[in-house]
Amino acid sequence: MSTCWAEEGSPGPRAENFIHPMRNLFFIFIFTPFFAWADSVKILDGSVIKGKIIGMVDGNLTIQTSFTGKIKVPYTKIATIKSDKEISLRLLDNRTFDGIIEQSDDNSLTIRNSEQPFSLSEIKHLWDAESTDPLILEAQKNAMAMQMKWKHAIGFDLTGASGNSESFGLGIRLDSSLGNRMREYDFYLSYLNSTKEDVAIVEETTLGVNYDSRFFEKLSWYAKADLENDRLEEVDLRATSAIGLKYSWIEAKNYKTSVRGGAAFRFEELGSDSVKNLSEPALDFGLEHSQNLKDFLSLESDLSYIPNINDFSDFLFRKDTALILPLDKKQDWKIRSGLAGTYNSTPVPGKEEMDLKYYLRVVYDFN
Repeated sequence: MSTCWAEEGSPGPRAENFIHPMRNLFFIFIFTPFFAWADSVKILDGSVIKGKIIGMVDGNLTIQTSFTGKIKVPYTKIATIKSDKEISLRLLDNRTFDGIIEQSDDNSLTIRNSEQPFSLSEIKHLWDAESTDPLILEAQKNAMAMQMKWKHAIGFDLTGASGNSESFGLGIRLDSSLGNRMREYDFYLSYLNSTKEDVAIVEETTLGVNYDSRFFEKLSWYAKADLENDRLEEVDLRATSAIGLKYSWIEAKNYKTSVRGGAAFRFEELGSDSVKNLSEPALDFGLEHSQNLKDFLSLESDLSYIPNINDFSDFLFRKDTALILPLDKKQDWKIRSGLAGTYNSTPVPGKEEMDLKYYLRVVYDFN
């Protein structure tokens, strides 16, 4: 193998032979994004948005930009649309057309090889011809929403109590739900235990199941049952069951509120001989509220009022209100801090009506 060296004084390899290819690569690197994202939308005020047209749905044109992500522009604000890619469009009467946009002005556009102009106001859908039809995407989304899916959560509490006890303790709560957009089953199991000087002062176990089934827009029917054992209140078994209607009163982007009402049945087997066991028909009224206060903070509240039919002064009132703070971006880990408790208007003699607990719960969500 031989190696050739340039003679002394000879010019050798010319520097410009290296500079020209590097310069060409530099220009290709700089201008490639502009060639790849050649679509543009001109707004009525004269400004131009450059990027990649994703499509038009419900009168809003979505364009992907490199500087601020996706932007939605109402068709009423659009002056012209330019794209060198083949597009598909569907009119309000469900006729579809394919082709490259040849001309776009006066709030309308014309497709190549078609002399018919299409007003933007009569376009139902517009999308890249190589992409999936929005109707198919919507059908796939609805099919996914109808699939029954499991969700689970496990939480560990740091709790306190006021009323029948002043203490701190630990607890565990398991939640599971199986549901879709129309119906849902919820199951929960909770155990709280608190000791003071090696003496148990709180030992409470609750178990419950709820079922909701939406049958008309905002109207659902529900069925629920709750079982409770509380040694501190001398309640060997407290069982409440209810069935009725639930109305989704408010369904906004950041908050939801629903109210419910129905027939119920209360059963209490007490550990005190001085008080008769309870077995009475009742009513069930409730309010459920959830709200996103900030991107990192939300509020959840569930209130129940269960009076006996024969004597409205004999009732149970339950509440659980909490602030929820996610600990990671996926929101798998959360901190739930709240107040939960029961007000019993006819407690066992020597016990207080209000049994209120505050808790700090670390929750892990998983599927």
